Amino acid sequence: MRKLIASVFLAAVAGIAALLLWPAPESGLVLYTGLDYGPAVAAAFTKETGIKVSVVRLSTGSLLARIVAQGSHPDWDIGWFDGATAAAALDKDNLLAHNLPAPAGLTSVGQGLLSADGAYIPTGLTLAGVFISDPARLPTAPSSWNGLLSPAYKNLVGMNDPSISGPTYPMLAGMLDNAGGWPQGQNYVLGLKANGLHMFDKNDATLAALQSQAISLAIVQSSAALFYAAHHPGLRVTIPNPAYVLPNVMVEAAGLPARQQKEAARFMAFVMQPDIQKLRQANGEADGYYWPITQNAPVPLPGVPALGGIKTITLDPVMWGGLEGTINSWFAKMMSGT
Repeated sequence: MRKLIASVFLAAVAGIAALLLWPAPESGLVLYTGLDYGPAVAAAFTKETGIKVSVVRLSTGSLLARIVAQGSHPDWDIGWFDGATAAAALDKDNLLAHNLPAPAGLTSVGQGLLSADGAYIPTGLTLAGVFISDPARLPTAPSSWNGLLSPAYKNLVGMNDPSISGPTYPMLAGMLDNAGGWPQGQNYVLGLKANGLHMFDKNDATLAALQSQAISLAIVQSSAALFYAAHHPGLRVTIPNPAYVLPNVMVEAAGLPARQQKEAARFMAFVMQPDIQKLRQANGEADGYYWPITQNAPVPLPGVPALGGIKTITLDPVMWGGLEGTINSWFAKMMSGT
């Protein structure tokens, strides 16, 4: 009996010792970002708070595919990318936390970008698609989406592939919306194909085609167009009427422990501080060319036009996010001709 009691006592002591000596879970966050300023913001947050942020920088398409592939066993804590439609699609798959804290001091425009269930928060906005062209080769640029169908632009227009370039799907959705919605807008896209629309993988390839004169007009996200025009004097950026809003958004993985939820909330508030928004502009390359949506934010970068002078439309992210797979599959089949 004494041996049994001694054995139990030693086992209990060993168990307590193991618990005391077991390393505590390391504090910190994993950020998946499709935005160029993500690493700089994460470094500034760690410097100010002491909370470690491990950054995984990916293209938006790759980032979203990785989140979907990980499913309910995420290796990420926070996602930051362009596209409320993509966030709504992730939410539909039950991959996101809800009731995220809305940024403080949102403008009326920013308020209109909030998620109904708090599955994502907006951190700024761009436009899903604008036209960038060379006046020396194309004296007149279209002012509307319908203008792209003119014979004057036959074989001269190029855009990104929405199945590869994540932010391009909202542009395609905008085209369809402007032409009557889905599936009514299919005829418009078919008209673009008949007028010789060119397809490239991502912004870099589409803008390189413009520079090499393979095309004379590129349709890309506003931030990419404005950044490129700033570094290639003489190019013209035309904002179509209407223009479709493309917010950059932040999401949180479902089921995070309470500690990480608090750290994530601190990070979400941090990125909207005026000084950090200036950091985003300075370290964002093209991504720095966004419109802030908080009242105390710095002014947009030079070359970014006043948002008040632009007719904008904000797509229903839940409806169009739910259609993304269907529309991208149809678009790929239509463009390939198979």
